[in-house]
Amino acid sequence: MNSNRFQDIFHLLAITIISGYILHVGSAIFMPIIFAILLSVFLNPLDNKIRPQVKIKWVSIVICFLSIIFPILLITTLFSFQFVNIIDSMPSIYNGVTDGTEKLFQKINNIVPFANLNVDTIFQQGEDSDIKGPLKIVGQGLLSTSTLLGSTGLVMIYTFLFLYYKESFKTFIIYAFEKENRPEIKETLNEIKETIQSYIGGLGLVVVILSVLNTIGLYLIGIEHAIFWGTLAGFLAIIPYIGTLIGGLLPFIYALSTAEASWQPYAVLLYYLIIQQVEGNFITPKIVGDKVDINPLFAIFALVFFGSFWGVGGIILALPLISITKIIFSYFGKTKALSVLMSSDISSKKVISEKNQNKKT
Repeated sequence: MNSNRFQDIFHLLAITIISGYILHVGSAIFMPIIFAILLSVFLNPLDNKIRPQVKIKWVSIVICFLSIIFPILLITTLFSFQFVNIIDSMPSIYNGVTDGTEKLFQKINNIVPFANLNVDTIFQQGEDSDIKGPLKIVGQGLLSTSTLLGSTGLVMIYTFLFLYYKESFKTFIIYAFEKENRPEIKETLNEIKETIQSYIGGLGLVVVILSVLNTIGLYLIGIEHAIFWGTLAGFLAIIPYIGTLIGGLLPFIYALSTAEASWQPYAVLLYYLIIQQVEGNFITPKIVGDKVDINPLFAIFALVFFGSFWGVGGIILALPLISITKIIFSYFGKTKALSVLMSSDISSKKVISEKNQNKKT
């Protein structure tokens, strides 16, 4: 019995290592496919509503795509003039962040003398810079993101095909299992579908709400380029845990250099702290719901794991992928305990026991 258990552990480790290597090497192949799967699942309810009216598959799918593209174009048009001004002001924004960082480091050095923080080290472009290692990591993340953006067309093609052949894919997955297991497979697929739709739709709404709230708050405080900083912080919220922190830290540093009153930078910091608490305790739980039921330990592990393979794109995909993994684990006997461990609430045991009872009956 012990030898069988060791064999199972060895096989699991071997599969994990091989899968990780394949995912890392084939990131340009797998990332567009995963994004396309998530997007197609998100668009599926809309496609189901449109298709009976349109009758033609490809027309229905094109209408689904337009439902996403049109709002983006509308928002871009509404803020285009503001974005042009922001682009023209990018040099001053950069200088403001640099000067703000210098003032922040001076205050830290006065409080903690042995810290010896130097802004020139951070913004130094020399080859022997101490920041060379972190810059390399950031560069790899930006390269991964640019690769993702460059393959947007491929993502749209995959999404179109997934939606066009969705019934075939669903039938293939169900019939790949034994007949007695097919009801559970259907239940698993429905749960995964609900999780993806809840997460993507809710996250999009959270980004919009945070962008508006951040912009209004910064404007009332009197920070320049409030729309830029507010929208940036809103979009950074798609990066779990650290996104909101970064989104608030950047305008705080910028305000240290450009604000007319000394209280404004600290008002920015206080405002973002309040917004983060409101977002974490009220906005996200109410909108996204409890579909993404992952405790912080495994959430951070997923961020590090997928981020190390795929950069920023992997960080964005981490939570939905780890949530799907948890759902799959909950339907197999050998991995049910791990599914409970990954849950944010240990009461998930009740769910598992109910599933066991259903199987027995």
